[in-house]
Order: sequence, then structure tokens, then C-alpha cells
Amino acid sequence: MGIRILLVIGILIVVFAVYQCVVQRLLQVVRVTVSPPRAKEFDRVLPRKMIVFADLHNDTFGRGNGKLIEAIKAEAPDCILIPGDLIIGREKHFDVAASLLKELDKLGKPIYISLGNHESGTKENHPDLYERFITQSAGENVHFLDNRTEYFAENVAISGFTLPFEVYGKRGRRHKVTTAEMAKITPAAGPEDFRILLAHTPYYFDSYVSYGADLVFAGHVHGGIVRLPLLGGVISPQLELFPKYDAGVFEKDDTTMVVTRGLGTHFPPVRIGNRPELLVIAIDR
Repeated sequence: MGIRILLVIGILIVVFAVYQCVVQRLLQVVRVTVSPPRAKEFDRVLPRKMIVFADLHNDTFGRGNGKLIEAIKAEAPDCILIPGDLIIGREKHFDVAASLLKELDKLGKPIYISLGNHESGTKENHPDLYERFITQSAGENVHFLDNRTEYFAENVAISGFTLPFEVYGKRGRRHKVTTAEMAKITPAAGPEDFRILLAHTPYYFDSYVSYGADLVFAGHVHGGIVRLPLLGGVISPQLELFPKYDAGVFEKDDTTMVVTRGLGTHFPPVRIGNRPELLVIAIDR
């Protein structure tokens, strides 16, 4: 009886491992239309189509990320937005992210990247490795927004907010991020601008609203490492049950936030009911 139970457990483990190997490479292109209240005022200058992805964590989709690159190329986006965690934070993994950015740079469209916890952690603890990663990733169209703002077009500001590293605690032990702290680190664009904010974690949505962002893109939660129909994300990589901002579109006052389920995994390296996601964003004018 004991041998049979062990055999069944062994078979289940193998089946689960094979399932994970397959599902973690099944890239899903998801189209989302958002309606920020102030978008109509900026119809002439807003991008028509944006690609958004986060949390690559050095995963690959096809040789040299060829499938991911082709999927992005097929959409012919006006810009590419990456709210953090391209890497895992160890030198041996930098080549995957750097190579991807080099290839995307060839598309000739601006690529805006904010720092996730893995980039900011590497910057804080291993600044030499971080600088090497930035150098390897350099390109004419590659813009790392480390608490900086750049303009996609006249009056369309894109800011990257590097959250304090303390916010990335496990089991909900998070540092409080205030609007005043955000404004000091990443000055908000003026009211005459449409303000797009890249901020890796969605947990501080209220601060992003007070900050004055029109459209926020975030990741970090991976959609929940387990997702169920109707329930959504069951548990986050931070071991939080039913995370409030797991994935999708959230609205408050004049701010719209889109949280992507992301592409890769870290710890635990699991995606259940949750295929890797490449977002194609259109703005309803």
C-alpha cells in the first residue's frame, strides 16, 4: 500500500512539473481598452497602441525570446512600457533581459522601463552589477526611468517611480509610501500633461491617485501564482491571500491602473490557471 501511494505521488509530481513547463511558455496576448477621464483632452498626442509587460524574471519564450519579440512586433505598438523585474538580480541572468531589450530597440519605438524590486535590490546591494546591466541594455530607444520623467510626445509624460526597497516585504509587511514621498523622488508632471506612471507594485494605488497619475501600469503580483475562475488571484508571490490588486483594470477618481499578470516566475516558480501575459493597451478617447 505504501509503495502504491508513493508511486501515485511520484506520478502527480511529474505531471505537475510537465504542466508547469508547458503553461509557463504559453504566451497569452491580452487586449485591454482603458478610459482615463482626461484622455479626450489629449487625443492628438496619446499613443494609439501600447505594449505592456512586467516580471519577465529572465524567462524566455522561444530561442532568444523570439516568440515574445515576434508577438510584440506583430502588434506594431507606438511604445513599450515595462514596469519592472526584467531580471532576478544575479549577474548570470542579465544576458536574457539585456538581449531582449537590444532586439526590441531595433523596432525603433521608445521603450520605457521602471525599476522593480529585483532591479532596485541589485542597484542597492550590487551597484557594479547594476551598472553593468544598464550598460549591456543600452540602446537609442531604451529609457530606464529610475525616478525620472520623459515625454512620449508633447504633454504626454511617462514617469518611472522606484519604490523604496522596504516596501517589498513578505506577508504584507510593507513600508508606507506617501504622496509627499513620491513627489520628492519623482516630481509629478504638471496639470497640463497627461501623466503615465510606471510603478512596479500596485499596492500603493491610493498614493498614485493622490500623486495625480492619469494612467498607472504595475505588476509584481504575477496575477496571483494561483488563479481560479471568478475568484481571480488566490495567493500572491508575497504569500498574501486574495490580493486586492491581482490583475486587470482598477479605477479611482481620475486615475486608471492596469496591473499585468506578468510573464515569468520567481519564488515559488509556479503559475496555475495563469498563463504568461503580454498586454496590448488601447486608450478610449
